[in-house]
Order: sequence, then C-alpha cells, then structure tokens
Amino acid sequence: MSKVLRIRFVLVILLWSWQHDAFPKDPGKISGTLLLDDTWERKVFLSLVESFEKEFTFSNSFILATTELDSLGNFEIPLENVSTDWSMLRLHVVKKGFAPKYLVIGSNEENYVLIIAKRDSEIRLFNTEGMPVFENKVIEGAPYMETFDYISRLAEYPNAIDYESSLVEKEFIEDVVAEKLKAVADTSSNPLVSLYALYKTDFLSDYQKDPDFYKAYLAKMKNESDSYFDPFRRQFPISNSFPWILVLTITLVGTLFLVGLYISHKRKPKLGKLSVQERRILDLLQQGMSNQEISDACNIELSTTKSHVGSIYSKLKIKSRKQALDIKIK
Repeated sequence: MSKVLRIRFVLVILLWSWQHDAFPKDPGKISGTLLLDDTWERKVFLSLVESFEKEFTFSNSFILATTELDSLGNFEIPLENVSTDWSMLRLHVVKKGFAPKYLVIGSNEENYVLIIAKRDSEIRLFNTEGMPVFENKVIEGAPYMETFDYISRLAEYPNAIDYESSLVEKEFIEDVVAEKLKAVADTSSNPLVSLYALYKTDFLSDYQKDPDFYKAYLAKMKNESDSYFDPFRRQFPISNSFPWILVLTITLVGTLFLVGLYISHKRKPKLGKLSVQERRILDLLQQGMSNQEISDACNIELSTTKSHVGSIYSKLKIKSRKQALDIKIK
C-alpha cells in the first residue's frame, strides 16, 4: 500500500470514528411478550424512577411511553425519551377500568417490574401467565439485572424469617445481609445496580461503624453525577470539601453553651417575683435575723413575717435559710 493510500485509509477511519462519537446512537428499546388474562388492559407503561428515594412514588407525569400489546402479547417500547446515562425504569400494566398511574406494591396483585437501562439498551422481557404478573419473568440483554434481582431478594430475606421474638437473631441476620449487600455494591460492574445495593441497607447507620468502606466507595464513584448518586453523596460529610467536622464541632460547642445558659437562667432565682417587702425581708434573712427580729425591724406581726418567709421560699424555690444565704440580691 502506497503512502497516499495509507493516509487516505487513516483519514477514513478517523472520520468514521468522529461521526460515531459526535452523533448519539439510535435509541434502543424494551420489547418482549407479556401473557395477561382478560382482566388486564392491553397496554404497557414505561415510566422513570427519578431517584431511589422515589422508588415507590408514582404519578402520570413519570410516564415516558405507552404501547399496545398485540393479540399474542408482544410489545415494543422505544427508549428515545430515556437518558444516555443509566436510569431506573418501571414497566407496569393496569387492570381494566383503572387509571394509568395505578400501581400495586407487593402482594399477589403487584403489577410492575423495575429495570435498569439507558437510551441505547436493547432489552427483552418475557413472563409466564399468573400472578403477580412479573413474578416469573425472564430478562434478556441486561445481565446485570440478575444481580439487581438478587439484591431485591436478599434485602427482603430478614423480613421473611420468623425470629420468635428474638431481637438478637434479627439484628444478626440484618448485619449479615448488609455485609453481603455491601460486597455486591463493591463488585457490581453496573454503577446504578451497585448503588441500589447500598440503598437496601441502613447505610447512614453503617457509616458510623465502617466509614472507610464509604470513603473508598465514594472515591471510586467520584465521576458518577446524576439524580441517583448526588442525593446519596450529599448525605455523607466525607463527600464534600466543605469542613463539616469543623462545622459540627462549632455547632456542638454552641449548643452546649446555649444549654449552659438555659440551665443557668433556669436556676437563677427570679427576684422580680418578690414584692418590695419580701425583698427587704430576704435581705434581713441574709443578715442572719430571726423571724422575731425581722418582725420587730419591719414593725409587723410575727405571723405576717412567717407568711412572707414562706412566700419567699416558694417564689425562689428554696427550702431553708441556708439556701437563702446563697442567693445574690444584686
């Protein structure tokens, strides 16, 4: 091959590569066959689950596409409205007479399946007739969905056991399951499936016990930025350069200071509640005078003095002359 031909060949390859990188790929699709009895509408709805916090939230505005089932149950939904990044999608059907947003979570009537996909995914889904509709399903073209389904089954395992009122056993099983889910998160090749595994744990509580795992995980996923990873990342102080430790320390010190002021204020005698005569009698009490001496000094009856002393004790929440000596009048 001559030098000129080689140059032309290289230019053709570069141009071909540039075209494929510069223009988005054609949208993929989710297709397959759903076997439904006559109680179901012959439609399939595809909707977006914006974040894992909204896994069980649904409205008509989330619906991305709708398609009809043919007489054999075949369907095809283009993914042209789906992001080029990984997203969680929901495929669902509804009973006849129900609105499209009708969603059943759990039980034999559950009518949806979650799928991780992106715009160019090519996924095939099949079910077997029965209830729930998607219980016995087969998904092709998305091998990571096997891990996704494993995560769901594993997360439900602690709730399926009869612990016979043994909280220790329940906590042990939950800890074991959490460690397995963390292992899945650490090894899954699909970033969204990986994150989903952590969302099935009590990760904020676990962070207190194993912060190194989450530091390493967030470092590994530092380039992932979307509506799934961003809310997760914001929940950890280690995820930002902002000095959260300093802020927490200042907040704690400030809180303790305010609590101290509150306690001090609460304990401080409220002298403003005393009458002019009671304040004078308190001053005489602090000078060590007896009730009779106070009566003589104030030119009042002894019974009146005793009544004033009782009122002083009550208003200042004290029980003896010794406590009265500790009170600062000024």
